[in-house]
Amino acid sequence: MNGLRVRYVHQGYFPARAGAELMTRSLAVAMSRRGVRVGLYGGEGDPEDARLMTAAGIGVEPLPAGEGEARAADLVHAVDAFQPENIRTGLRLARAWGVPFAVTPASAPEVWPDRAAVVEGCRRADAVFVLTDAEREVLRADGVADSVLHRIGQGAHLPGTADPEGFRAAHGITGPVVLFLGRKMRSKGYAVLLEAARHVWARHPEAHFVFLGPRWDEDCGQLFAAHADPRITELDRVDEDTKLSALMASDLVCLPSTVDVFPLVFVEAWMCGKPVIGSAFMGSAEVIADGRDGLIVPPAARPVADAVSRLLADPAERERMGRAGHARARRELTWDAVAAQVHRVYTELVPARS
Repeated sequence: MNGLRVRYVHQGYFPARAGAELMTRSLAVAMSRRGVRVGLYGGEGDPEDARLMTAAGIGVEPLPAGEGEARAADLVHAVDAFQPENIRTGLRLARAWGVPFAVTPASAPEVWPDRAAVVEGCRRADAVFVLTDAEREVLRADGVADSVLHRIGQGAHLPGTADPEGFRAAHGITGPVVLFLGRKMRSKGYAVLLEAARHVWARHPEAHFVFLGPRWDEDCGQLFAAHADPRITELDRVDEDTKLSALMASDLVCLPSTVDVFPLVFVEAWMCGKPVIGSAFMGSAEVIADGRDGLIVPPAARPVADAVSRLLADPAERERMGRAGHARARRELTWDAVAAQVHRVYTELVPARS
C-alpha cells in the first residue's frame, strides 16, 4: 500500500542499546523500503540511529506530550513492553487520530514494570505481534483476543564490516573465542558465564571469553574485577564493525538468558554461521533447535561450562550447528521476511478502519 503512513513509538535506551531498539529500527527501515512513509517517536538521542534513519528518509521526533492538531499517521505501532509509556502513548495517539493501533511487546512479561498497562494496551490493540507461540499463549491467557495476535520472527541486524583477524590481534586473542553479546544484566546470564569460565579453563585453558555490551547491573564492575583474567575481554557498547568482527572471530555465542522472548543475538550468531548456547526462557525450545543449531542448558555455571567445553572440543559439531543455524536464518529470519508479514497486517487494518 503506497502512501501508507506509520508512526513507530519506542524511546530507546541511549547510550545503551537493546534488541527491541534494533527491532524497531530495522522494521522501520524495511518498511520504508516497501514504500511506507515512516516516522519514529522517541528515538532521538542516538547519533547512529539518527544517521541511519535520515538515510532511509525516516523522521525522528521526541515522544509527543499531546495528540497534536492533525493526524500524523494512518497507523500507530508501539514497540517494547519494558517501556510501558511506549504503549500508553501509542494507544493515546491512535485513538485520538482514529487509526489502528499495533503493539510488539518484544520483552518477557517478567521484566514488564507495569503489567496492567501492557495487558490493557494489548487488549485494546488492533494487532499484537508476538515472536513465539509461547508468547502468544501468555497474552491469550491475559485476555488478548486470538484474532489480533500475529506471530512474526526476528531478523539479524549486521550492517558492519567484519575484520575477525584484526579483532583478535587488537585484543591479544590466540585461542578459541566464547562470545557473550548483550546488556550485562544477570537475567541475560553474563554472571553465570563468568563463573563458568574457570570450569572451562580446566579442560580448555586456551579459551578466551569476550563480553560485549553495556553494563547494566550496578555491581557489574566489581563482578568483572573479581573474575579478572587475561583470557577475559570486556567491551562496552561498540560500533557495528567491531560487533560483526567479534561475531566472526568467535567460535560460539553463549547467552544463558532466563528472561527473554527471542534474543536477536542468536539470529545474528546464526547469520555468521556460529552455534549458540542458551538457557530455558519462555519459548526457548521454539527459538533454539536443541542439538541442531545450538544447545539449551540450565542457567548454572557447571552446565554452561559443560556445554561450552563440549562445543570447543568438537569443531565438526560446531560447524554442523553453525551451518544449520545459518540456513534457517537465511530462510526464515530476515527483516524482509518479517516486514512482509507485518505489512500484510497493516494493509488489512487500514482499509478496515477507513
